[in-house]
Amino acid sequence: MKGTRRTAFLLAALFAFSAVQPAFAADWQSGNPLIAHAFGEVDNKIETNSKEAFINAWEKGFRVVEGDFTYTSDGVLVLRHDFEKDGSYARLDIPTTGDVVMDSQTFMNSPIIFNQTPLRAVDLLYLMAEYPDMYLVTDTKDTDKATVQRQFRDIVNIAKNIGHPEVLERIIPQLYNKEMIKWVKEIHPFENWIFTLYLYNYPDYEDIAAFCVANGIDTVTLHVDRATKENVSKLKAKGLKVYAHTTNRYLTMKKLLDVGVDGIYTDRIKPYELPWIGVENSRKLTEQTISVGTKEMTFTTLDIFGKAYAPLRQLAKAGRGFSADYHKEAGTLHLQIGRSFTSLGNEMLMDGSGRLITEKVDFKLLVNGKESSIQCYYVDGEVYGPVEDILALTVK
Repeated sequence: MKGTRRTAFLLAALFAFSAVQPAFAADWQSGNPLIAHAFGEVDNKIETNSKEAFINAWEKGFRVVEGDFTYTSDGVLVLRHDFEKDGSYARLDIPTTGDVVMDSQTFMNSPIIFNQTPLRAVDLLYLMAEYPDMYLVTDTKDTDKATVQRQFRDIVNIAKNIGHPEVLERIIPQLYNKEMIKWVKEIHPFENWIFTLYLYNYPDYEDIAAFCVANGIDTVTLHVDRATKENVSKLKAKGLKVYAHTTNRYLTMKKLLDVGVDGIYTDRIKPYELPWIGVENSRKLTEQTISVGTKEMTFTTLDIFGKAYAPLRQLAKAGRGFSADYHKEAGTLHLQIGRSFTSLGNEMLMDGSGRLITEKVDFKLLVNGKESSIQCYYVDGEVYGPVEDILALTVK
């Protein structure tokens, strides 16, 4: 569903507006009724916790993922549900040789399902920095104080050591008992928390709700079988958000929403499929009309990392314009300012599905023969560029 926002202002004003826009909402639940379980499905495989799954989740529109953490035999924190022969080894098609718990070198040299890339915690936090609107829910599993604090101390130290402490603002520790929040706070004051009930045999929902409110925890997650209207209502009565785990069925999700659940953990349901069950996809195109020189122009924009992006074919009509020549063999797209735009040559790849599947382009951008640092994206197969940066080239 496209919204219309008309703003008549000078190009300089547009740039100033873009610069002061908050990049990301503090309320991580807003617009995110789906959490990608173990980073979600990729290549029809689930529970991989792989690099490819993380990137695929972002491309498909997820902005919250859940990841499983454990340690290798030499003490490296990695993304893996477990090191059990009948567990992750079997599910991920990884042969077992030698010790069941891998050392870190073996872990990194053992592709998941033959071609997907395993992740250490350090690799994941680099990805978090590269995709600065993605939130991470941790599933660290342990309830021993020493292990819990070791895990989160490692996460915090890694973020600081790689020069990206800001990613900690988007990490949401999942808590398994009442003591854990104190243990984790001794390591770092995370901004968001989830209290999960999967280790509780007989949870007292009113007591848990009161504890969460008293300790600044605004979200509770519970198994889909426990997500009854009565249980959910006890949590919602205290103003809590409620998520249920894990389902891949549209009808089940709709029933959960009908009893008051705010969202679900899922392997397979995609954000662009939400309208099928009557839920709006928060990622949407917006028509923006701006003044460019003496003309008013309308661009179809998509927010990517807090910046407005629009199709190059639309941006080419602004100011002096530009031609665009794609050279597949060289892996380049060459923009020449002041020339007429004809075609990018990739029109057959544009699917027009409205899914807003967003991928980094696979070419280098050249402007008047020189390599440019401007980052473009494919959106449903069409090349989008940052409005501010592209207009700065063509409007003087």
